[in-house]
Amino acid sequence: MLCRNKWCSIGWNIHSSIGQQYLYHTLHTLTSPNTVRKLDSCIDFFIENEELRIQVQKILLALSHKSAYSYHYITTKHNYFNSKKLKTALLLNLLTLITFVLSFISYTFVLLMIPIFSINLYLHFRNKYAQYNLLDATNNFKLVHKAYSEIEKLNELRNLIEKETTVDEKNKIKKLYFLTHFFSAENIVKDDITTLVFFPLELLKILFNIEVITLELFAKLSVSIKDILKKNFEIIAKVDITIAIADLQVENTLCKPTFIKNKEIHISEIIHPLITNCIHNDLNLTNKSLLLTGSNMAGKTTFIRTFTINAILAQTLGFVFAKKYEAPFSKINTSIRITDNLEDNTSYYLKEVKRLKEFIQQAETNSPYILVLDEILKGTNTIERIASSYAILKYLNDTNSIVLVFTYDLELIDLLEKENYQCQFLQENIVNNQLHFDYKLQLGKIKTTNAITILELQKFPKLITDLAHTTKKSFS
Repeated sequence: MLCRNKWCSIGWNIHSSIGQQYLYHTLHTLTSPNTVRKLDSCIDFFIENEELRIQVQKILLALSHKSAYSYHYITTKHNYFNSKKLKTALLLNLLTLITFVLSFISYTFVLLMIPIFSINLYLHFRNKYAQYNLLDATNNFKLVHKAYSEIEKLNELRNLIEKETTVDEKNKIKKLYFLTHFFSAENIVKDDITTLVFFPLELLKILFNIEVITLELFAKLSVSIKDILKKNFEIIAKVDITIAIADLQVENTLCKPTFIKNKEIHISEIIHPLITNCIHNDLNLTNKSLLLTGSNMAGKTTFIRTFTINAILAQTLGFVFAKKYEAPFSKINTSIRITDNLEDNTSYYLKEVKRLKEFIQQAETNSPYILVLDEILKGTNTIERIASSYAILKYLNDTNSIVLVFTYDLELIDLLEKENYQCQFLQENIVNNQLHFDYKLQLGKIKTTNAITILELQKFPKLITDLAHTTKKSFS
């Protein structure tokens, strides 16, 4: 049922590691309805300019290496600039030069070079540990600098860049780029011959603390222009994301969400982005929450996830896999795939109770929330599950939250219909002793169940299935 085509997930259309990081951040960050719409003009631009879209994608492919994940080292606290180390290295260089000059007066001064060289040697190799931590970041900085420079040269994209880099900023970045060449030379040392060739260069680096000084200067300069580096990083990320969304819009039916203030949801032809030939569904809730029931394998959990995924996309990237989407701009919380935790000595039921307590605390703030629950309280006995579920769901729906809950407990239908829950179901048909599903939402109460029928279709002993049917009737 699931298929990962090239369009199935927006992440597959992201061409750079930078874009992947920014996408992850965006999908986990709710801002405001206005912020969601900021990328619209960029997306429309790339939809209309296919050749330029392909040209920029080729530039972004150079940033697909995993080293991009360490780029933040040069703009955060991981950047370890140490002024004392820089001053020490410069002082040792001065002593080296003085000793070298004095050696022309007397050869005995050459002996002073030994302790100085020993200290330099210690600093050089100690510095390499720090250098290796920043090496991936500095190498990626060079790729980012090159990619951004190429993007900035494209006249058509100048209007997409919120603020162009000034001449002074460009000069600082060029200086930063120049410094990287002094502490990455060992990357090309791959065999004995090249080791011999670069050995004198390595001695020169040790003698004058070249790597120590250039790395410290790099760290100092990158801290001073970290805002510029972050801006360039984010522009590349946004360009990558807008191209990915543009590709999706060209190949799929997407719509821009409309955010409303009322407690309502109106959706037309929504689909799951990871399902090939997905059956679309509509959902209309007005001052109500949704109670979803249905047969086994009818697609209840898939629909719950379909809505949740699209709600997240609507509120972060500003598009939905549907023809229409109207809902409040809401925080989203889910209770899906709850598991017990042996390390914390927490049972399945207790874990779910804690999650529901979290739901209640959020709903009590009266902020707009969309709360999604899959099989509420299934970790306890039937009577207490139904009683507790009814009380919790009624409480949640009496707030400003919209609840979407799936349950097998059909007894909840009569209870919650009176509490402004819209009851809908998904059902199967049995044709020639085979289950057939249409995956279409229907209003009202489910008319049949299929748990025992599935046992029959799987050829369980007739003694078991007959007894199951008889016991079911006695419960009814």
